[in-house]
Amino acid sequence: MAKLLVIIGVTGLQGGSVARLYQNLYQKEPGRRIRGITRDPTKPSNAALREAGIELVAADLDDPSSLDRAFEGANAIFAVTDFWQFLQQPATFAEAEKTGRLPNQVAMDHEIQQGRNIIDMAAKHLAGLDRLVLSTLSDSQKWSNGEIRWNLHFDGKAKITDYLKTTYPDLAAKSSYVQMGNYLSNWRMLPIFAPQKQADGSFIFYALAKPNGKAIPYVDPPNDTGYFVKALIDAPAGITLLGYGEAMQAEEHVALWGKVNGVRARFEQLTAEVAREAGLPEFLVLEVTESGMYSSSYGWDGGDPEVKHPKDVGVDVGKLTKVEDYFRKEDWSGVL
Repeated sequence: MAKLLVIIGVTGLQGGSVARLYQNLYQKEPGRRIRGITRDPTKPSNAALREAGIELVAADLDDPSSLDRAFEGANAIFAVTDFWQFLQQPATFAEAEKTGRLPNQVAMDHEIQQGRNIIDMAAKHLAGLDRLVLSTLSDSQKWSNGEIRWNLHFDGKAKITDYLKTTYPDLAAKSSYVQMGNYLSNWRMLPIFAPQKQADGSFIFYALAKPNGKAIPYVDPPNDTGYFVKALIDAPAGITLLGYGEAMQAEEHVALWGKVNGVRARFEQLTAEVAREAGLPEFLVLEVTESGMYSSSYGWDGGDPEVKHPKDVGVDVGKLTKVEDYFRKEDWSGVL
């Protein structure tokens, strides 16, 4: 295990999971430390991290010099970027209107720049670095032969990975990658993603998938991410891991939800028409429907033969979240 593990996004779903797992491990390993990167270490909500013995440092992914300081002395780095944050910022929409582009195009460009900043600064600390683990996703334009053009929250991350491999081969030789699966918590992201109660008491569960499509890899990031990252730090570099706890088709996912909650539920594809009727703006209609088309037709990883599965790379799969267990622990009262 690394003597100093630096975690980007330590207050987020993925980074927080890594921090919790390693904090427990490092309690038994004196001299090993965790440094968490956050914009504001003094926020009251970060008190639990500080009390757990995690060093919090202020850094901003838009400020390379702050990342340079935060990476000082790191033996391992976990890096994650967030496409969706930019779609919550008015500046993104202002830039889109000014430049005649869609907001998701602007969001992708900003995510790519933040990823490049991370990689540029990690490369400056190559001598002491044993492992960089990058949270990423597959290249949907590449693996669909250009059919999928608007799955930008995938493709931006893929471009960051490509930048790392082509610009810094020595850093790439010390890097591994986790392609995080479909968040089980995505039903909370938009109202249309939550099960929809019908007049007869049954439910429709819309999903970003087509009927009888490829299996979807489901993941619970707050629990599962740490186990993926630990396996990639412990194993030799160069691994691309599909991070998920359980994979199943959308039909199976919805049927299991209905069984757990004792209701009749059926899967419906979230088509562009349904998304528009639900009030989604056109840029988001493009983003979510093409994402579903890609994962259903080509697979979450695009069919990349180099991608490994948790059982293949030493992940403690018994600790990963099963879909039924997630359904049982969630509070569905607001839906039911």
